[in-house]
Amino acid sequence: MRIRHGISPSFKQIGLERTSLQLRLTVGITTIALLGIGSIGTWTAWQMRKMLVVDHKETMATVATHVSQRLAKTDPDAWQPVLDEWASPNLWLAAKRFEDGKVLARSGPLVDFAAKMPAIPWAQTSSKPTVQRIDGRQIVLCRKPVTRAGQLLGELYLARDVTHDYNVLSTLINTLLFATLLALAVIAGLIAMYIRRSLRPLRQMNQMASAQVGKPQPLSLPAQPVPVEVEGFVQAMSSLYNQLSETGERQRQFTNSLSHELRTSLSLIQGYVQSTLRRGDNLTPAQREALEIAASETHRMIHLLKDLLDLGRMNSGKLELCLKPISLNSVVESAIELVDPEQQRLIEVEAPAPVVAHADMAQISRVLMHLLKNAMQYSKPDQPIQLKLYQTSVWAVLQIRDYGCGIPASEHSSIFDPFYRVEASRCRSTGGIGLGLAIVKALVEGMAGKVGVESTPGDGSTFTVKLPLAPEVNQPKSGLQDRP
Repeated sequence: MRIRHGISPSFKQIGLERTSLQLRLTVGITTIALLGIGSIGTWTAWQMRKMLVVDHKETMATVATHVSQRLAKTDPDAWQPVLDEWASPNLWLAAKRFEDGKVLARSGPLVDFAAKMPAIPWAQTSSKPTVQRIDGRQIVLCRKPVTRAGQLLGELYLARDVTHDYNVLSTLINTLLFATLLALAVIAGLIAMYIRRSLRPLRQMNQMASAQVGKPQPLSLPAQPVPVEVEGFVQAMSSLYNQLSETGERQRQFTNSLSHELRTSLSLIQGYVQSTLRRGDNLTPAQREALEIAASETHRMIHLLKDLLDLGRMNSGKLELCLKPISLNSVVESAIELVDPEQQRLIEVEAPAPVVAHADMAQISRVLMHLLKNAMQYSKPDQPIQLKLYQTSVWAVLQIRDYGCGIPASEHSSIFDPFYRVEASRCRSTGGIGLGLAIVKALVEGMAGKVGVESTPGDGSTFTVKLPLAPEVNQPKSGLQDRP
């Protein structure tokens, strides 16, 4: 056995969880609300803008009609007072004589607009008011003929600046948009709260089912009123759970009873065989070899039955554990001495510092022995076995690495199941019936720990055991971060 120091643990990447039902419902309903409220807001803004434009157009048409009628009743040389009477700070008027195109009158306000008059496409401007954007301002334009007794005297040009009203409308629309977004945020929050409350019975049932795994108690409905769909689901799950519990309990009782009876009988057989071997001075070599094989197989069967009994007690929660602070360094050394007393295998240990875990010494030693034997069985004698021991912020970590044939990724989740073998044809050559890793998982989880495997076919396997650190152990100074 060779001891080395220093470790370089690899960290697993944390994967993202799938989208929860609560999130999907919240996003879906909020999206529908967004489309609905957004459509209403857009339609409202469009209607407000349309009403503003229509109002200004109607006002401009009315002014154009009244002014043209006044001009028709007035001598062209006296048109200026008429325009001054109708002019306002935002309304510009001009009157042009038809015969020579001379501008006879022009209002005072918007004097800067007079210079733009020649550039305005008045020829394309009809008697119906239109809104055009000129130099960044919203202007309502209108051209009205001035007639008297069917004779065309001239043309009246009107321009009204409605930029202020448009700005007020834009501010109002922006306020409406902000209020809509705020309302959507509030609605989304209320929807999330309502959905979370509606899904509470399902979460409670999940917690109750998780808490009662391995227990014969039936599932019960939450105290608060629940939807009919959830009530039916709970009743169906409770019935199924009771059936599974009864079946599992009968199976455990049968396995325990059978294992106990067989163990008793095999112990008697083993005793007689060993007694015969001790007294068998007159046995032939063939007889002695046969009895030794019988004794060895009987011993192996007794251990398998013991594993069955222990696994049954673990699954039923009847296995008592003595949890206390223990030094994993000493447990590792003892386990290696037990599984390889003659140091026939190269076992490399990396333990840079003492590690104290909160565990049962006998059971964690049993876990180590199972994993070490497993590594020896599935790797060649000349291949090393690496054992790493270190701690993170909350875990004491044991890693056992072999360079054997490896395990396919599709079977990683099944190797810890009772009686499961990666290759059934190798059961007799490697021994066992597939209980070792199941016992490891049950013992580690019974000590509030975790066990997992990383393996690639042809490259060996790495089994990782995590146990809680002893309460008085502080976070290590090595800077190692906890891994999932």
